[in-house]
Amino acid sequence: MTSTDTGRVPTFTGAFRENLDAMISLMLEGHKDPAGKKIGFELERVPLDAAGRPLPFSGPGGVAELLGALAQGRPAEELVMIDGHLLGLDFSVEVDGEPVAVTVSLEPAAQLEVSAGPAHTVRALHGAVKLVDAQIERALAAIGQEGAHLVATGYDPAVADPCELELIPKDRYRDMDAYLSRRGRFARDMMRCSASTQVSLDYEDEADAQRIVRMATLLGPLFAFLFDNAPTFRGAPSPGMARSRIWHHVDVDRCGIVPGSLEGLSFEDYVLWVSNVKPILFTDAAHVTRATGDAYARDIMSARPLEKPELMHLLSMVFPNVRLKGFCELREMDSLPPRLAAACTSFTGALLYDRCLEAKLADRLAAWLPRGFDGMDENDCVAARLHLEEQGWDAEVYGAPAMAVVEALVAIAAENVACGCGCTGVGAGAAAGTVVPVVREGDRAANDFDLEGIELLARLWAERKLPRDVAPEELAKLGWA
Repeated sequence: MTSTDTGRVPTFTGAFRENLDAMISLMLEGHKDPAGKKIGFELERVPLDAAGRPLPFSGPGGVAELLGALAQGRPAEELVMIDGHLLGLDFSVEVDGEPVAVTVSLEPAAQLEVSAGPAHTVRALHGAVKLVDAQIERALAAIGQEGAHLVATGYDPAVADPCELELIPKDRYRDMDAYLSRRGRFARDMMRCSASTQVSLDYEDEADAQRIVRMATLLGPLFAFLFDNAPTFRGAPSPGMARSRIWHHVDVDRCGIVPGSLEGLSFEDYVLWVSNVKPILFTDAAHVTRATGDAYARDIMSARPLEKPELMHLLSMVFPNVRLKGFCELREMDSLPPRLAAACTSFTGALLYDRCLEAKLADRLAAWLPRGFDGMDENDCVAARLHLEEQGWDAEVYGAPAMAVVEALVAIAAENVACGCGCTGVGAGAAAGTVVPVVREGDRAANDFDLEGIELLARLWAERKLPRDVAPEELAKLGWA
């Protein structure tokens, strides 16, 4: 169903209708022609000192001092001040002649996030993260934290109880911690101990967004499994897919699969789903944050016309597996070392920027899935996830062996990068110079970087290994860090 199909959409009036339309317009602003598509990724990591202990936000040598050192000499417009504290930085770096936007921010217990992009190539994103990492290393030394480092892991390895970690002084996180800890038994683990890699993809129009959401939802359980990088949970060995298990027990109303994701989720459907979630808190146009208690987003949307930052805030207070914010955000993957995070971005981008992905995958798996993915629903996605959590490499995914699905996905991704956009449906009728991130033509260095990353993952998975199975020192030795 498209947002203009009024056959089954109820009529809304007043401020709610105005805000509903404004949110849909934010989604429509994400439309990109194929040549205009870019890609981005966010990488959250856990800061540990030289002895392997968590770096707190406050105190000497803490993350607050680290941000202060990173801010030295920067103009005021690059500093992110929230609730009276320096809590991030926004700036740009140049990689391969392309300016890449970078945001440094903090998660609830001072996990440090570096967001890079959007950019035309994954190679540029990786280069930007490496430049920022060098700045962070120098800043750590400047505050007396030689040997401190950022650890890419799905779950903080130095913590047995999430309450050991202090929250940063951000009103949003205080309110979320109080609310979510009553909703799910692992909510504090999610907020204080977990870290992820998130990939951002552009879409051409609403139909393209529906296609990406559908395929990202179907493949989400596999992405969570293949990029599992949490060897520990609460100080003990993890049973596997720890972040995936955590998200089962956070808040069912705002997490998981958005209803309709496999049936063609319209922008209006998505916004209506957001409107029926309690936002926990609301930050208004004057940057005043207040707890919203039992109010739903629809109650706030019904009160008055909202400004764009207020609408974006409401969109940010839901945490589904695939989130829409004017682009598609994939949220399933654990925090990974920068080179593996880039490989993850190359892999997922090469797949999901392929308009023909579902047909190609069904064809390669026809021995197990004679009807392809037709008729599969959210319950099938949940079952696939549970099978992977419990059985790992021995699981069946939608009726096919996990390894067979992985091999098919690797083959499709590698073929798309090697052959260019013509094999994905983008090339048909497109201008000769059309390029798409990852699946592109005319940039051999970027293509080689993407292929190298996909081949890196293929070697890892061929040995039935996951990122969690490779020690950090081995990653460095292999050049995968």
